[in-house]
Amino acid sequence: MKLEQFVEESLKQIITGVLKAKEHGEQHGAHVNPVNASFNSSSQNVVYCTETGIPLQQVEFDVAVTVSESNASSADGQAEVGDITVSGQSIETNSTNSSASRIKFMVPVRLPTSGKQDSGSW
Repeated sequence: MKLEQFVEESLKQIITGVLKAKEHGEQHGAHVNPVNASFNSSSQNVVYCTETGIPLQQVEFDVAVTVSESNASSADGQAEVGDITVSGQSIETNSTNSSASRIKFMVPVRLPTSGKQDSGSW
């Protein structure tokens, strides 16, 4: 996979995941990636709601993605089913290429403050 495809697909999946989490959060009194989140100017590690001043949690994701390609060639007498190879009298040659990439990102979340639906404006 080319780098541009990896970046594109990774960002698409992150966006879709954040949107689904945002919908779920709204049903349960939480706010995922709220529009009025702001970093504290004195400390870039503190995120808070600009309307309420409530601190937000920074949920950090550090994901390792591994891609493997395998090429197998053989002489007669072999059948492959998924990852299982059954062979009789045959000669088999395998080559495997793999690469690992990491994706690290954070999503600000205001967790629910009570068991009831939050009627906040975001």
